[in-house]
Amino acid sequence: MMITKPEQHDTNRAGKLLLRQVLEPLKWVLNDTQEDYGIDCCVQVFQGLTPTGAWFHVQLKSSVDSAYSANGEFVSQELEIDHARHYAQEMRDPIFLIHSDVTAGKVYWHSPQLDRKLISVLGKTRASSITVRIPTCQQLPQTAPALLSNLDTIYLVLGGRELSSTSLQNFAESLVHFPNQEALHRDFQEKNDALKLQRIFDLFQLKEFQQARLRIESLMVDPDSTTETKFWAQKQLVAIEFTETVHAGKPQNELPKVLLAHAKSLQKLTAAGPKYLKFSALISRQAAELEILTQDSFGIFMALEANVKNYGNPMLAIDLYARRSALTRRIVSQYNRCVRLARYAATYPDRWALGRALADIVKALGPFLVTVRAEKDVDVETNFVQSALQISKLAAWICRETGDSSGIPIVIGGALAISGSPESPTYQWADKLAHSLLDQKTRDDALTLVERTGRRLRGESVEGDYEGETVWQAIQNMATSLGIDVSNEQDPLVIGLRLAAKDDDPERVLAKCEHILVTRGATGPIARQIQLLFNTSQAGSKVVNCTLHDFHVEAKSLDAAYAEFKKGHCDSCPDQKPRPEGWRHTLEARREMQQRHRSFVARLKGCYAFRYTSTD
Repeated sequence: MMITKPEQHDTNRAGKLLLRQVLEPLKWVLNDTQEDYGIDCCVQVFQGLTPTGAWFHVQLKSSVDSAYSANGEFVSQELEIDHARHYAQEMRDPIFLIHSDVTAGKVYWHSPQLDRKLISVLGKTRASSITVRIPTCQQLPQTAPALLSNLDTIYLVLGGRELSSTSLQNFAESLVHFPNQEALHRDFQEKNDALKLQRIFDLFQLKEFQQARLRIESLMVDPDSTTETKFWAQKQLVAIEFTETVHAGKPQNELPKVLLAHAKSLQKLTAAGPKYLKFSALISRQAAELEILTQDSFGIFMALEANVKNYGNPMLAIDLYARRSALTRRIVSQYNRCVRLARYAATYPDRWALGRALADIVKALGPFLVTVRAEKDVDVETNFVQSALQISKLAAWICRETGDSSGIPIVIGGALAISGSPESPTYQWADKLAHSLLDQKTRDDALTLVERTGRRLRGESVEGDYEGETVWQAIQNMATSLGIDVSNEQDPLVIGLRLAAKDDDPERVLAKCEHILVTRGATGPIARQIQLLFNTSQAGSKVVNCTLHDFHVEAKSLDAAYAEFKKGHCDSCPDQKPRPEGWRHTLEARREMQQRHRSFVARLKGCYAFRYTSTD
């Protein structure tokens, strides 16, 4: 009897070959999986020759006669019910169902872990198989960015499932009172050191940072000062350096690096004990490492917004999606590590100072939740916020139980960082907690914090807030995410980015006269590179035009162009017509201006027209 090879084997082999060919232009690597339940292979996402850390499993279905719908919008793919349940509900790693139409040479993908309809049916059906619809609009390699975006969401969904299975719900409320609580109210140092610490805090409040720093340094080298004294001195030092970093206008992702450096110093300081401060330093370090990841994710999100929504660089967008997916997986893992520390802190026998440290975990989630809310991922937001709120409740309970009343405003600040709106449960809880404080000064400080945060969330300006160069900080965040060192002020790329940030909005010039129009001029290699990476055209030269008298001045910066324009034209012009007081260069105003002056711009020639040049 002759042994024959089943035709499906040839089809499967052809389908996998087709998938490899589709992934090849993307530089993604397909790896075979041996003896894994229902898994055919896994895909590693690369950026050029470098792995990004993003990857996913594949269940590959191949056919020579694919079952397309009548309108061609989807392919029907039958799965055994156990396999479908495994893919959609049980797996803790990302997986995509991929269909290879060997005859047509087309490859489509589907995310069973995000298919709510499929998950709902799986909870009700008793059938032995189920049909999944794979959209034909999700074809590879064309929709690789969308696949990576889905991969990012899958990490969040899987993280949410992990969070819900290890919830801190009702932890603080259900904890019993431990004996020997008086040991928690220890005297951290002798009265002399206590007075020094108070003086340092007073100087910090007065913003006399240099004087405060000198006193901190004195305490840190004093052999007679206790570890507790040095611990709190170091905590005050991080507050000083954090504030200085903010007011220096540095990228936001520099802030958690400051926190991490100090957390490491605290770990070194407490290496020999006491244990409760050692534990507090560990929590602070894990929280700082979490915040570094969430800030990096926020920077990549901003870069994606600039590229995807404004029709930017598609290949850069693919790389950013891949990096963000890998970051999301790390964020979920790091947050779960923090959750485990919080659970341990709940029953730790010596909990003094742990409430403040736990608040750092909650605050670290803030940048990440901003991106989740922007993408309207309600389920993911709910999972993380509910978990973080339980950590906040636990932190507040610890502060109260250990007599650390001044730590409660810190806990409130952490909760407010993730609140999203004054109507959110987290904000309402923080407000209620602030009102419950007995000490008048502590209550007033907490209520002020809640009130100011509420105003910010409603989009109001708050007196005393640091208002730096918003656009420049946004560009710095994106630049850092793209691996650009913005600290090198001599770098032509950084110089160009500075110029783009300063000239991002020409409102200050346009407000001078209704006849003024600002257009783009010479755009050199650096300006084109910035346009490619950041999707902004403001790094090139600007032309200030008078649409009434056909007068033009071009210069590298907008301010230089207007200074010459004003001197040579406006100062002697009898037809000046300033725009109304309070006029703003809104999106609507910009569109109206573009429409009205379309023909004027088309007539610009020579050195006053937009053009690409060989030099900047």
